[in-house]
Amino acid sequence: MLRLGKILFIISCIIASEDIFGQGDCSVTFSGQVLSEGEHQPVAFASIYLPSLENGTQTDENGYFTIKIPCHDKYEVIISQVEFKSASSFIDIGIKDFERNFYLTPKDNVLSAVSVHSHKREEVLLSNVESVLSTRELRKLKGKSLSESVSTLPGVYNIKTGPGINKPMIHGLYGSRIQVVNNEVAQMGQQWGVDHAPEIDPFVASRITIVKGASSVKYGPRAIGGALLLEPEPLVPDSALHGSLDLVGFTNGRGGIGSAMLSGSFLLNMEESINWRLQSSAKKSGDQHAANYNLTNTGSEELNFSAAANYIKEDLQADIFYSRFSTEIGILRGAHIGNVDNFFEALDRRPPFFTEEFSYEINNPKQNVVHQLLKAKIHLDRSDYGDFDFIYAYQQNARQEFDIRRGGRSDRPSVDLQLDSHVAKLLFHHEPIWNNLSGEIGLDYEYQNNKNVPGTGTTPLIPNYSSFQTGIFLNEAWTEENWNLEAGLRFDAIAIDVLKFDENDDLINPKHQYNMFSGIVGGGYDFSNNLKYKSNISWSQRAPSINELYSQGLHHSVAAIEEGDDQLSPETSIKWLHSLQFSFNEKLRLNVDAYASRIQNYIYLQPEEPRLTIRGAFPVYQYQQTLADIYGTDIIGSYEFFHHFTLNTKASIIRGNDISNELPLIFMPSDRWENTLNWRLSNKMGFKEIDFSLSGLKVFEQHRAPITETEAYERETVPVPEGYFITNFSLDTTKKLENAQLNVGLSIYNLMNTDYTDYLNRLRFYAAETGRNFELRINYIF
Repeated sequence: MLRLGKILFIISCIIASEDIFGQGDCSVTFSGQVLSEGEHQPVAFASIYLPSLENGTQTDENGYFTIKIPCHDKYEVIISQVEFKSASSFIDIGIKDFERNFYLTPKDNVLSAVSVHSHKREEVLLSNVESVLSTRELRKLKGKSLSESVSTLPGVYNIKTGPGINKPMIHGLYGSRIQVVNNEVAQMGQQWGVDHAPEIDPFVASRITIVKGASSVKYGPRAIGGALLLEPEPLVPDSALHGSLDLVGFTNGRGGIGSAMLSGSFLLNMEESINWRLQSSAKKSGDQHAANYNLTNTGSEELNFSAAANYIKEDLQADIFYSRFSTEIGILRGAHIGNVDNFFEALDRRPPFFTEEFSYEINNPKQNVVHQLLKAKIHLDRSDYGDFDFIYAYQQNARQEFDIRRGGRSDRPSVDLQLDSHVAKLLFHHEPIWNNLSGEIGLDYEYQNNKNVPGTGTTPLIPNYSSFQTGIFLNEAWTEENWNLEAGLRFDAIAIDVLKFDENDDLINPKHQYNMFSGIVGGGYDFSNNLKYKSNISWSQRAPSINELYSQGLHHSVAAIEEGDDQLSPETSIKWLHSLQFSFNEKLRLNVDAYASRIQNYIYLQPEEPRLTIRGAFPVYQYQQTLADIYGTDIIGSYEFFHHFTLNTKASIIRGNDISNELPLIFMPSDRWENTLNWRLSNKMGFKEIDFSLSGLKVFEQHRAPITETEAYERETVPVPEGYFITNFSLDTTKKLENAQLNVGLSIYNLMNTDYTDYLNRLRFYAAETGRNFELRINYIF
């Protein structure tokens, strides 16, 4: 009765308003969902704009939108999203809430410039293989580092330096062979060694793309092994204030992470707007824990901030972005040993030396890193012949590494480096000519200056140096209805000017000049909607990085001495990549990627006999070169047994051969196979979605390790770690609220608390991997 009375009251009010005031002032809720045409997949972050109202909104991660508009009128609605063709429609609004779905057609998949607008996603070459972590997938991985997140993709691995430092590996290549592109800018930092993780806050990215093929033509010589692209949420005109809040808590380390984002717009008129976003995150974690003991001094802290804004008017867009990333990371105390006898004892000792009770304190050895990025961009859209982009970015990376030192000098860093970088890009993307040929031409310039801050009291690990790099490239693609062909060519000139002291303490000024070419030819053919194939062959060159040339001393994070060689030659790689995509009855999906590469002058770290120094005993590694072959296969598939109950499988097999020495290649990942059961419920118990998943990861023993670090010492051998099997469980829920969305997730990593070590962990000799971890994630979007 109460409900009926309420309805009658509303009806009477509406009738009265119509009779007394004519049309009157009223508003209704206009809502719906934007979907892709054909597959009917949700289109996230699409813009819904009503020109007559100079107002609009944006769809959420699942394509839904809601906006209040005046009733009794007819409106034009313009729907746009960067990956789809814009559409417009008219709606007639009466006195009732109005709901309607819209369908967008994907844009033609042709080669494009790096960015048409700041909210245009980074596009890879047509014939290259990419794997994507979408906003939805990243939400489930919040709390993980960048490298841990991308290593969930097939063919991507996570190199570790203890539990706190992670670095991505793609198809067996890592370090200076993987180009990290953060918001269209190549990340510049002291990332040469495996102990130098990318200095990026993962909460900034709404999408992460891994490019598995050689990407040197587009991203420069450091992309000889692939690229990792991070793209923030697009800034588009929107009259409403939007934001999100993330809270993550985890038991292993007894820590937590908080992140907040707020965005909005100033709509100056129908064609002119200023859009902005603010974001910040913080992390605090104590000692992490292996299955059976504490990992002393493995806590970490982070404090990050970013701000972005753009100005949009017709065919002009100007962007500015600033970010600051700062972290303090403890290095496993048990990895720093006093003498050679204790070093060999540590190899079999569990728990490690210096194991203490849990603590939040971060003592020496440790790292302090601060990375700042300032980016400015101008985009001009000349629809009659093409688009122009100019990007300038300044980066500063400050790195301090602290050792355990005597005489009250522990507060003085043993390594204190500051790297200043300037990057400039000019890109032109031309409109299709002869109806089918589209492409881009670009100019790149990079300048780096690295200096050792005085006062460390130690010999610099890396010398002072300046480097200059100039590059020019051209990409072109020809597309037809079901096939495409493409080709690209690039030239880079790199000059390195070094200032250092030699063994006699004389100041010397070595100089290096490298001229490098890269090229790619490829294409793809769609046999049907269910069967697609693409392939490319690429030629790439990479100059030795500064650590490979001149490292001379203790790398505290890896607890090892590394020695460079200034006579190293550039690497030259040729890689052939294939990708086959197959689907059947919308239930079975299968992707198979196969690759083979030969690398002339492949640079690697060769283990040598350990050395006793005044700071302890450490293993020694020397940079050497060889002729190498690396080949493998990545498989990812899924089968839906019944509605939303799916088995997902992914496997990676890789082989590396040291041809010159007739040995397997050192530090290659072992084979792995992961299976996941996923069950998704819709509109149950008040939740829009409830998602269960249970996974099992099998990592096989690396039987092809050529030589372990300890075998090189001719004193004692430690076998390569055994294979292991770990299970993970997660539960994720989505609940729609009024003008908001709440996502809550719970994950249990290493569910069975398995005690294991991983071959790709540089500190595997001293301690096991982390044990069981419960993680709770709360994500509120408005």
